[in-house]
Amino acid sequence: MTESDAEPRKRAWASGGSAKIARLLLVQAVLWVVVLGAVRTVGVQPEGCPAVSIATIDASIGDAVSWLESEIERDGRYRYGYDRSLGEFSSDYNITRHAGVVMSLYQLAASGDLRGVEAAERGLVFIDANLRRHDDWIAFAPGLGLRSIGASSLALAALLNRRQLTDDQNYDEIARDMGRFILAQQEPRGSILASWDPATGEPVPETYGRFATGEAFWALTLLAEAFPEEEVWQQAAGRVAHYLSTDRDDVEELTLFTDHWAAYAFAELDANLIGNAEREYARKQAGLLGTSARLDSQSDSGPLGQLARGPRTTGSGLGTVGEGLGGYWRLSRSDTRFADLESDIADRLRCLAGRLVERQATALESANDPHPQAVAGAWFTDGYAQMDDQQHAMSALIAARELLRATELPA
Repeated sequence: MTESDAEPRKRAWASGGSAKIARLLLVQAVLWVVVLGAVRTVGVQPEGCPAVSIATIDASIGDAVSWLESEIERDGRYRYGYDRSLGEFSSDYNITRHAGVVMSLYQLAASGDLRGVEAAERGLVFIDANLRRHDDWIAFAPGLGLRSIGASSLALAALLNRRQLTDDQNYDEIARDMGRFILAQQEPRGSILASWDPATGEPVPETYGRFATGEAFWALTLLAEAFPEEEVWQQAAGRVAHYLSTDRDDVEELTLFTDHWAAYAFAELDANLIGNAEREYARKQAGLLGTSARLDSQSDSGPLGQLARGPRTTGSGLGTVGEGLGGYWRLSRSDTRFADLESDIADRLRCLAGRLVERQATALESANDPHPQAVAGAWFTDGYAQMDDQQHAMSALIAARELLRATELPA
């Protein structure tokens, strides 16, 4: 269209502008009514929240531990995944998930439940054998490839959970050295670069792991708790907290992203480091996690509920929501600025725990499978379950059990 062609169109719009604007506003108003009506309809869909108790959670956690410990290789690696529709095991492996499983098993033991200690110690063998040193830091990194901040952060969290359980200080220097790897990857604004390249001897620039920043954040808060006289860990954690709360979504191009690892960290972080921005971030995260839990609880309520939730959440996905809620529930009890969130978070976490227990495969379901030990205790999605499904679901149930122990009256 030429400039001369455009002029008559402008004049036509001007001559009937009021009527056109009125019609446009009417159309927009109708669309908003439809959208808001749909949101309201979905919002009032009934929730499916199975009853849950400490006893049922205990049993579920025990079955998850049995799945994880039923096949551990000589070098300390766990079973990675199982496809029950094919009766086949996955040949994949992921070191970050390995570290996460070891962490979760020590987390369970630190909560007073020792059923996973042997499996955790065997998994620690694989971590021990694959520590790589550079200058003054250590990373958990099998092979010659990139050093991942996520794998190292979760391995560090595992060591510090183990320290809390055993008071064994033999790993203290390794823990500090792994913490120095995080410091070496931290940028001045507080962000954490996801990996370090041995080929260049430098961090890989402008690369950030979707979960690695939160994992590093939590590891730093655990270091600060273990070594309170060493201010460097708390200072670094504070920088990450501020980055998450101000710049991360823009820098890493994240939208409505929930970070369960950050929830763990905020529950441990010195309250003096939680300023206005951090408080707003934490409250927003708690709200997003609560919404995720509610949508999952409505997923069995017919087409509208399924439309709102989308594809069925994996065991690991639902577990991470529970972990995040657990972190912010602990924060709501330790920091009065978040006390008003406690009741709502507790309701969401109880509901989610009931759904996890209900979705877990039972021994009866495994009876006709060629590998029953790979079915019982697992959380399957489309016939497949892998190690992080059990890890995250179990950690969510640990948080829910803590909630029930703190809030339920004795029978």
